[in-house]
Amino acid sequence: MTKSKIHLTLFLFFFSVYALTGQGSIQSADGKIMFLLTEAMVENHSVSFSEMVTLNDIPGPQYSKYGLGMSVLAIPFYLLGKVLSFLLGIEASMATQFAVSMINTILTAFCCLMVFRFATDRLDCNPRISLILALGFGLSTIAWYYSEDFMSEPAITLFLLLAVYCVTSKNSLTRKRDLIWAGIFLALAVFCKLVVLIAIPGFIMYQWMVWAESDEKNVKELTRDLIRPAIPVITVLILIMFYNYVRFADPLETGYEKFNGKFVVGFFGLLFSPGKSLFLFNPLTLFGCLGFMLLLREQRKIAILFGWLIISHLLLFSSWWSWQGGMSWGPRLMLVVIPYLILPAGFLLRKHMHAVKIPILVVLVAGILIQLPSVTVNIARYYYEMSKEFGSHGHNQILFSPKYSQLIGQFKQVAVVFDNLGDEIQMAQMASMAKKGERFLGADISVVLDNGLAVNAPNFWWYYMRVFGYPFYFWLLPPVALVGVIVLSGYKLYRETGGS
Repeated sequence: MTKSKIHLTLFLFFFSVYALTGQGSIQSADGKIMFLLTEAMVENHSVSFSEMVTLNDIPGPQYSKYGLGMSVLAIPFYLLGKVLSFLLGIEASMATQFAVSMINTILTAFCCLMVFRFATDRLDCNPRISLILALGFGLSTIAWYYSEDFMSEPAITLFLLLAVYCVTSKNSLTRKRDLIWAGIFLALAVFCKLVVLIAIPGFIMYQWMVWAESDEKNVKELTRDLIRPAIPVITVLILIMFYNYVRFADPLETGYEKFNGKFVVGFFGLLFSPGKSLFLFNPLTLFGCLGFMLLLREQRKIAILFGWLIISHLLLFSSWWSWQGGMSWGPRLMLVVIPYLILPAGFLLRKHMHAVKIPILVVLVAGILIQLPSVTVNIARYYYEMSKEFGSHGHNQILFSPKYSQLIGQFKQVAVVFDNLGDEIQMAQMASMAKKGERFLGADISVVLDNGLAVNAPNFWWYYMRVFGYPFYFWLLPPVALVGVIVLSGYKLYRETGGS
């Protein structure tokens, strides 16, 4: 199998896994706001909308405080949803939300492909090790969960990873072009979320190190190499300033709250809290940390770039008042740097394969088991249960109390949901309410837990279609086909990357 066929097979494998476990709807408040902006741009040619998403919204024109990038990226998917609605006779709002919600299915599959390519092309890992790293990122970290909702982190992760891949190109003949592409991808990441600007010093340091190690230290050449990727980023910043002026009559106003969090709490929470720890939710990153010194010895420039991306984001988000990422699975905001914590594990496998292979595979499988309940049942259910029991202190219990960690509570919610599936009358009532677009904004938590279909059914799009009464070829044939693709592509990858 050629390299390009391996890449295609890898993408199809991960895409099929994510498509099989996708929720096919937009359930997070952030995602709904970005979707409403997409809808407004397509239907009304406007950047404002009127629908209230949270209780804090004021009636009247609403503006998204989130980056414009995801809403713009969603436009072709929204239009595809309208086409599907017309062709298949599915209600338009459901079809458009379904199409838009599948964006991260594609983007996260591309992230896995780029982890594989980075490992082979930049870190000189063999295909088998590269496949282990791709599987580790794609199925054993929170990346799996965030493939199913309309959030900006998967897009930022991909664009930033593409920028890092381009800037670390070893081909001197294509370096100028690669730097331009690095700037374009970095600009796209900034377009999705402005805080990505924190990554720029790392790219500048990398460029300086390349220049410092060159035979001819031409200052003009260094300047040109810095300007090339800077042009797309500056262009996007001007566009963002214009967007800010349209929204808030101030080009420097982003709509985001200021960084006024408690740094020590955020830092501890992101790394060690039982409810959000980077290492607990992504255990393979521990081996990445162990392999970092090997990376530093063999590829110092890449290691320093990785280190800057990880540390700068950790320090920045530790200072953010919502370091926990709201109602989310694991440390959502840190998803963008997880590839750089997974890739160094490849050096452990290269140098000490016999010693670390089994432990890494065991931890990889453990990570998969950790992610499974998050993609099986809506994580909001556990937050609602904790709020019902502890009121406003429920969130803190999840964050800092080991016995109330999501890692335990989410498994319990899976058991509850599957136990309740036998009540066919209640399921039919919830499906009827969902079809009518019933919303529970401001409703008592008990009402949501009793009547919300999204928190009382397996969180898979094809299961929802079954409950809604669609023909079997809408809800049964697609998952069967996806399972077939997963098995076939997985077997081919195993064979072609050194399996026996």
